[in-house]
This record gives sequence, C-alpha cells and structure tokens, in this order.
Amino acid sequence: MSIPSTVVGSDTTSLNTRRLNRQRLLEAIRRLGPISRADLAKRTHLSPPTVSALIEELVGEAGLLREVGVGTSSGGRPPILLEFNANYGYLVAVDIGSRNVRYVLADLQGRVLARDHAPTCTESSDATIDQILWGIEHLFRKSGREMGKLFAIGISAPGMTDVTTGRVIRATNLPGWAEVPLRDVVQARFKAPVQVDNNANMAALGERWQGVARGANDFVFVALGVGVGAGIVIGGRLHRGYRWYAGEIGRMTLDYREWQADFGDNGYLERRVGDLLDAVQVADADAAGVADELTMLLGNAVANIVAVLDPALVVFGGEFGQSAAQLLGHVRRIVSKVVPNVPAIELSSLGDDAPLLGAVYSAMEAAEARLFAIAGSPGVSAASASLAPSAIAR
Repeated sequence: MSIPSTVVGSDTTSLNTRRLNRQRLLEAIRRLGPISRADLAKRTHLSPPTVSALIEELVGEAGLLREVGVGTSSGGRPPILLEFNANYGYLVAVDIGSRNVRYVLADLQGRVLARDHAPTCTESSDATIDQILWGIEHLFRKSGREMGKLFAIGISAPGMTDVTTGRVIRATNLPGWAEVPLRDVVQARFKAPVQVDNNANMAALGERWQGVARGANDFVFVALGVGVGAGIVIGGRLHRGYRWYAGEIGRMTLDYREWQADFGDNGYLERRVGDLLDAVQVADADAAGVADELTMLLGNAVANIVAVLDPALVVFGGEFGQSAAQLLGHVRRIVSKVVPNVPAIELSSLGDDAPLLGAVYSAMEAAEARLFAIAGSPGVSAASASLAPSAIAR
C-alpha cells in the first residue's frame, strides 16, 4: 500500500490531479493518523489550501475521514486532528478447515470486531459453500453490523488455489473439493470483491503482517495440521509457482527407497508427519521414539527447503504447530548438520489465527481499490465501486 504521487500538468489534467491528491491524502491519513492538516501538508508536499479543501470533501461528502480532537499547540489555536474512518465499511475473513470454519469481522484497518466458528459441513463442496454464505450473514446479524457496508472478503482455502480466478483446484482433506469456483459464488452473493488463497499462503501473509515474520522479505511458513504445506515469501511477495503448486511440501519424499510407494493424495511427508502428530496428541507410549522420528523428518524437510530457497526465517505453525515447540532446538541441530546456511527457525506467534489474519489482510488489500475509487471521484458510492479489481501479486 503506497501513497500515489501527485501529477502536475495543464488544465486538462486538473481533474486527474485532484483525484490523485484526494487519494494521496486518504492513504497518508490511513498510515499516519491521527494527524493535523498542517502536518499533512508537510508530509504530502501539498499546499495548505489544497489540503484544507480536499479534506473538507473527504470528511463531509465522502465520510472517509473524521475529526478526532485537538493536538498540541505550538503557538496559536490547537490543530484539529484527523483520522481514517475505519468503520466506513467492514471486512470479512473466512478460514475453511477440515474440522472447523472460522469467521472474523474487521474494520477497514483490519481491527477484529467480531468472531464466529462452526464445525465444517463436509457433505459436499456445495454444502460447505452454503455454510460459508450463511455464516457470513450470521456474523453480521450476531455483531449488529450493517451488511450493506461489507467492503471485501478474504478466504483461506484448504488446498491449491488459482488466485487469479479464485478457484480451488483441489483440497484433498475435504470431500468433493476439486475445481470449485469459490470466489465467483461468494462474490455473486455479496457483490463485494473476494480474494481466495490457500491456507498456508494466507498464514504466511498473516505472520508477515502481525506475527513473528513481521517485515521479513524471505521466509517460509510451514503449516502442520491435517495437511502439511508451506507458504513461501520471496522478495516480499508470495511465491505460488507456475501451476499454483509451490509449497506443497507434503509430497516431499525423504526416503529414496519409498519413491514408488503410493501415498494417495497426501504424499510421503504429509502421511508420515500426520501419523506422528496423531501419536503425539494421544501421548503414545513410545513418546521419545515418536519425537525423535518427527524431529528427523521436520529437520530434513527444512534442510531441503533451505538448500533450495535460502530463506532468512522458517516459521512453524498450523493446527498442530505448537506440538513442534519442544522440538525446535533439535530441528535446528539437524538442519545445521545438513546445510551451512541455517536460518532462524521460530514458532508462529499467531497460532491458529495466522491464516485468519492473513485473510483479513487479503480483504484489506481487496478493499483498497474501492476506497481509492471513492476518494478519487466525488459522488462515487461504495456500491458502484464494489467489484473493483484487487492486487494479487503479494
């Protein structure tokens, strides 16, 4: 999210300049507020009269900004402070798991306002989608918020996803989930932009936004749950691969003798790690042996990832991510035996919330185009800007 630059030109470009300046002021206040008009003029290099005129439009006509008290005076009348009206609209995030569907309602700054959850309906993909549609509506009713102010939706899906079309290609842990047009169905119901990505990628987004990977440009999020996957961030952007298959580390084979074995839709690593995590959860009698084998698998998997990608950080998370907490020291030791370039290896600071917060961030990005359309064009309503495209190359 960046502040658009000001365009200077002849009279024929004055309307465009005004539009860009309104957008520039809105984004500056979103990042810096509460802030005074005088400080805005300094930060944006716009003249004080221009700032004052455009701010009046954004406060009064558009309702995107609000006055929130006074600042400290440096001599003379104390300045009136402005902030972005984050309740101008709302965001919804959905995390679809094999066991539960979780929902979050947030304001336009990504602050969580309400939550809900329910066991996942696994009869069919259509049944799950119907559950999601009902769940979003129920979230608004339960929270007492106005459904008409829904700005954007982010959905964390449990499988490979084509983010350009919002289509879930395959979710092996949910029956019937193949070539599911999730974005189109949800977008048609709510008339708001919808961003869909797989849960490991969403978790990586969430961790980079608010978690232990905050600000990291090269890291890998390893999700340990019913499935095993990874969200890969390279150069500050998610790497999804040519066929959206990047991060499907569950298919990684760590024993060459089993290269011909049929592990079904799970893959070698996912099957082996899944069995071991189940044993850990039920306090298996051979707990030490289970922990040693799990450590060996995770350590070698991370070493292979590091050998190919050389990330600065590897984050363990997911439904069973906490189970790896006591193993991290041993995992680091194994990685150091295999590769010289050992990254930081940490536990997620967001826990189960990582994919949900990633979906909030994704929705916030999808809402940005609508906000800019409203800020840039007097008279443009939220409804008329409802399906503006969103950036996906995060």
